[in-house]
Amino acid sequence: MGNRTPDKTRVIHLASSAGIAGGERYLLDLIQFSSRDLEHFVILPQRGPFERLLCQSEIAYAIVNVNRKLSLKVYSNLISRLRRLKGHILHTHGYRSNFYGRLGAIATGLKNICTVHVSLYDYLDTPCLLRYAYMFAERLMAFKTSRFICVSPAIRDDMLKLGMTGRKLCLIPNGVDMNRFHPRPVSKDKLKVLGLKKNGPVIGTVGRMVPEKGQTYLIGALKFLKTRWPELECVFIGTGPLRDQLINRASESGVLEMCRFCGEHADIENIYPVFDIFVLPSLREPFGLVLLEAMASGIPTIATSSGGPTDVIDHNVNGCLVPPQDSRRLAQKIDDLLTDRLQAASVAEKGRRTAEKFYDVRSSVQKTEDIYRSIA
Repeated sequence: MGNRTPDKTRVIHLASSAGIAGGERYLLDLIQFSSRDLEHFVILPQRGPFERLLCQSEIAYAIVNVNRKLSLKVYSNLISRLRRLKGHILHTHGYRSNFYGRLGAIATGLKNICTVHVSLYDYLDTPCLLRYAYMFAERLMAFKTSRFICVSPAIRDDMLKLGMTGRKLCLIPNGVDMNRFHPRPVSKDKLKVLGLKKNGPVIGTVGRMVPEKGQTYLIGALKFLKTRWPELECVFIGTGPLRDQLINRASESGVLEMCRFCGEHADIENIYPVFDIFVLPSLREPFGLVLLEAMASGIPTIATSSGGPTDVIDHNVNGCLVPPQDSRRLAQKIDDLLTDRLQAASVAEKGRRTAEKFYDVRSSVQKTEDIYRSIA
């Protein structure tokens, strides 16, 4: 795909991953709800599950391996691809794609926009020297970026702390497709796929299995819940480098029989209705798209007071907040909602209204397109 459609603005997206996480779902929604005067093309860093979703949605893409650090060959391949695509704007997603993307934008004259999905201060499992190198590169190359789209006030604050110019920072919260995420009956087939007995309550979480997502503290909470709720089942959706460690942690804690490690599921809208409670146990969460998806699905939610969720949740009104890294407090709040079903229903309904009123994906996409047009 080299020739662009006349009279259309072509936006080239440089993705940081080919998995299926919040950043990838953000990108898919951005393209699917885009106006007809915009044309999108995605460059993936490797093959993966996200490639399948792009194919299903008939979104044009190519693969250029930008995962190798400081590779001249990768840089050369990226420049060649960008020149053939003849785009107007290069929209980068993630710090490594920012680095290569800005170099590519300098070489080709493309305008650059960056969406900041995760703060560099949240790279908890990244060695300090490498994190400082990312920060240095971000400051050094920021002159080439026309706008930084921050998905939460917490992200915007961290970008200011990093030394970015305030006039370049645009706050556009993530949005949810309310036609996709809404209350619906539990699918019996989905219960079978997840391996659930459903003899008792089901709680669950969705996210990459990395330290900052805090799944280990949810496992810790199960120890306190086991006596009162022996039939409780806890679903973990997602994959990542900590998967085996989390399974070992559950085994050592004596709660492995309560846990279901179910991998990635593209039809996540059919997963949320299975949960009696959704839990986001992050150590620090830049935004929490999965939190909004669960709220839109009419599920009572518990999140940690760790950045992004505090901008969305009014404690004990449209959701519940607990301190990060506190398994005991998390277990107590889960127990409260399982015990008081009226409160749980009220929290769920007000959470759904919050998502519907303030976080519709169409509004987020329109604001992003306004930025495209302002710089194109």
